[in-house]
Amino acid sequence: MGLRILLTGGQGFVGQHLKVRLQDRIPGHVLLEDPMDIRDRAAVERFVRNEKPDACLHLAAISSVARAKAESADAWTVNLDGTLILAETFETHAPQASFIFVSTAEIYGASFSSGQPLDESAVIAPVNAYASSKAAADLAIGNLSREGLHGLRLRSFTQTGTGQDEDAILPFLAAQVARIEAGQQAPTITVGHPDAGFDVTDVRDACEAYINALALPQPLPNGTALNICSGMTRTVRSMAIDLLDVAGVSATIEVDPDIPCPSGLPSMRGNPAAARQALDWSPQIPWHETLVSVLNDWRYRIKP
Repeated sequence: MGLRILLTGGQGFVGQHLKVRLQDRIPGHVLLEDPMDIRDRAAVERFVRNEKPDACLHLAAISSVARAKAESADAWTVNLDGTLILAETFETHAPQASFIFVSTAEIYGASFSSGQPLDESAVIAPVNAYASSKAAADLAIGNLSREGLHGLRLRSFTQTGTGQDEDAILPFLAAQVARIEAGQQAPTITVGHPDAGFDVTDVRDACEAYINALALPQPLPNGTALNICSGMTRTVRSMAIDLLDVAGVSATIEVDPDIPCPSGLPSMRGNPAAARQALDWSPQIPWHETLVSVLNDWRYRIKP
């Protein structure tokens, strides 16, 4: 019998990439997906009791900073309440199963002001509704793990790849470069904060970390937290220049301070050492390949 994996958020950006990699990495697995609302405790309990999963990979979330600000009630009920319901259900009805919660580096918030790469011991200091709701869920999983939940918290930094919305930083830039290349936009890339820094990981590499967590030969201590990141900061300006180089076009970079920074933070950089050791993982996809794949995605998407 293959590993029975309950996947939440499987229709989202990361989930779509994850399902492709699962087919190769864990042959014979049984993927359990259900359109249930994770805030519906009765539905969640019924599903877990009936399907008897061996593991949960919890991706479902209100994951946009802007959307969480506009719909703060939903952000809290999905990101915190839904996560709690799911984790408590596993603790009660699937106590032997592993529970992998995909958290976010946004929870470190103001701690990034130190300018140093943050490890998992950094102070949790969220600065927006999205980060606050995810931080509360992260702490809740840590607490439940002390009570017996086989919880693992993966704190992901910026992820990018094909199929991502334009409100994420690399697609935001790639869409503009693709339009310039196609003659649909004047040769100017408009950004809000050119010197804002992001620790960017290709989503395919991030999915490898998630799958490694599912396939661990020996479980990690309950409640373990790991940063999923590259350990390298790239500024908005440098990413725009890299995309222009890939496209072979010239453009100026114009600053519009009214454009919000996707993270709302001046710079983000993580220390991936713990994940490298615990998951035997490190990013493998070259930056140039990530740029090409995202730019090609937008070249296709802007076609009339």
